[in-house]
Order: sequence, then C-alpha cells, then structure tokens
Amino acid sequence: MINILFFIESLSGGGAEKVLCNLVNAMDKERFSITVQTLYPEAVKEKLAPGIKYKYCYPAKNRMTDLLMRTEAALGLTYPLHIKDGYDIEAAYLECGSTKIMAGSTNKKALKLAWVHCDLKKKAGNVDKFIKNTAVHYKKYDSIVCVSEDVRKSFIEMYGMAEKVVTVYNCYNDNEVVLKADLPVLESAFDKEMYKKELMVVAVGRLTAQKGFDRLLRIHKRLEDEGIHHQLRILGEGEERKSLETFIKQNELGDSAALCGFQNNPYPMLKCADLYVCSSLYEGFSTTVVESLILGTPVVTTDCTGMREILGDSEYGLITANNDEAFYEGVKRMLTEPGLLENYAEKAKLRGKDFKCERLVRETEAFFEAELRKKRGE
Repeated sequence: MINILFFIESLSGGGAEKVLCNLVNAMDKERFSITVQTLYPEAVKEKLAPGIKYKYCYPAKNRMTDLLMRTEAALGLTYPLHIKDGYDIEAAYLECGSTKIMAGSTNKKALKLAWVHCDLKKKAGNVDKFIKNTAVHYKKYDSIVCVSEDVRKSFIEMYGMAEKVVTVYNCYNDNEVVLKADLPVLESAFDKEMYKKELMVVAVGRLTAQKGFDRLLRIHKRLEDEGIHHQLRILGEGEERKSLETFIKQNELGDSAALCGFQNNPYPMLKCADLYVCSSLYEGFSTTVVESLILGTPVVTTDCTGMREILGDSEYGLITANNDEAFYEGVKRMLTEPGLLENYAEKAKLRGKDFKCERLVRETEAFFEAELRKKRGE
C-alpha cells in the first residue's frame, strides 16, 4: 500500500481543484492510501469519495488564522507543524502557495512532486523576479509534473531542470459529466425558450483577468451591434465581477449577456450551448474545453497553452490567435458560417472519447509507482 498525500490550499473553485478530486476519487484504494489536505476546513463530503482521508491545517479561516498561516508559511513551519506524517509520496498539487509549503517537507524518504497547471511564464508579472523567488522551492522536488507539453516546455525554459520535468495529463470524470449534463437546469438566466430563437454561447471560469472575459464582452457587443444576435452566459465568480457587470450595464447588454455566478453543475448549460468559448490570455490544459468536447459542444478558443494538444491544428475546435481581433473573427465565423457549428460538434464528440477517466487514472497511478521505485533505487 502506497501512502500518498495531495496538498492543495483549497478544494473550492477552479479546474485544478476539480481534476484533483477526479483523480483521487478514481484511484485504486487497494493500492493507494490517499490523504487530501487543505489549509482550512471545507465541506468535502460531496467532493471526495469514501475511503479518502481529509485533513486541514488550521481550524477556521479568519483574520487571526490567516495571519498565522502567512507567518508560518514564510518561516517554512507549515509542514513540520501541520502536515508531518510519514507519507511515501507528497504532492503539492498547485503552483505557488502549495509548492512553497510542501518544499518545507522534512520527510527525507518521501517522493516529492510539484504539480504545475499553467504556463508560469505568462502567469508571472516580472518573470526574472518570479524565477528568483520560486526556483529555490522547485529544486527541492524530485519531479515537476506539468499538465501539458506546452506547460512542460515553458517550465524548462524558465528553470531548466529538464531531467525531472514530466507531463502527466489531467483526469476527467467523463461519466459524471455526461450524467450531470442531463439534470435539470436551476440557473434562472437559462431560458430554453429563448435559445430556440437565438444561439447560445457559454464561457466558464473564474472572473479574473487571466480568463479574458472583458474582451469576450467587447466582442459580444461588437457582434450584437452588427446584428449577429446571440445569448452569452458566463459561469463563474471572482474579483472581476463588478467591472464586468459595469460593462454590461453601460453598454445595455442586459438582454443578451449575463454573469451566472459559480455553478455546482455547469454541465446542462454546457451541453445545451451552441458554442463554448475560451477567451483566456493563458491556460495550462483547459478542463472546460475538454468537458465541452466530452459533451459534443463546439469550441472556439484563443491559442493559449495546451489548446493544440487538445484540439490539434483547429481539427477538433477552432483556435484563433490570442488577440481581440482574431478572436472576434473566430467567434463570428462560428456563429455565421453555415454548417461550421455542426461540423465541429461532430469533431468534438469524436475527440471527447479520448478523455476517458479510466485510462488517464491508470496512467497516473503507473507514474506514481515508477517514480517511487526510482526514488527508492529499486
């Protein structure tokens, strides 16, 4: 039995958290004893399968514990004070905070893995300063696990360490996606009658600058002004909400665009959508693009990290240059060119079959076992 810890700051929110749950829930519990640990307590009953141990570092999130957490993290004390069990494998499942904390591991026997879910070169504001502040942490890991080949190449360009940087693809619960897509839609902004009259475009993600929803709304307005009418629904929460709401109000887009907030089950809307759009400035290996393919929903995306690994050279979804004008042209083409949506819907269904949970999880388990044998010199 391999005793493995996955440490992540929180299980709430985006793609990395979701694919971690997909992975641990599907892993073989007879071969792996799995623990997931976060900084603060969370409701995990519906997220983690029976048999998975759950721990947290601090009893509650408030100003005092947040200050304590930051102080202990800066001093490298989080691991010895709050983690410290004798795991065979220790995985920091998200870049930055989790990676810094788990770099403080005092367990010399453990295989130490650091997951990287995005292109750090594009995430960093000042790349040289970012490398200087983080390289010391990555050097303490046995392997750096990148979620796509593009992420791996970018990491090596930044840090070197090529001999220990590998690609391990995310796991997707394809069966759950399909089943949940047929459940009733609870979102009030989703009106099926309206979508019989106009095409529906859906985007999913945190409301952050990275996701480019401001440019998506600008493009939506431009298309509406040209008479290319459609409904836009953005699913997610984040710090950009107020500015996005202001743009919708100032440009009188309330009848065609809506921010639907975070959705526990976005799949019914994703399945009913005529088009899924990814307007991101950068990604790692987009979970929602993969889930769209699983549901047979056509995709148009900016050319950000991982997209060509998912979609080929626009074979399974339309990839545009990562700028406003090119993305506008791509969305316009998808909404207006006869037969294009139908063609990409068929291609999406075909490509979606490649993301079977069983195969991806078994490959990841084999990676864990091989790396652990290497660590032990077997």
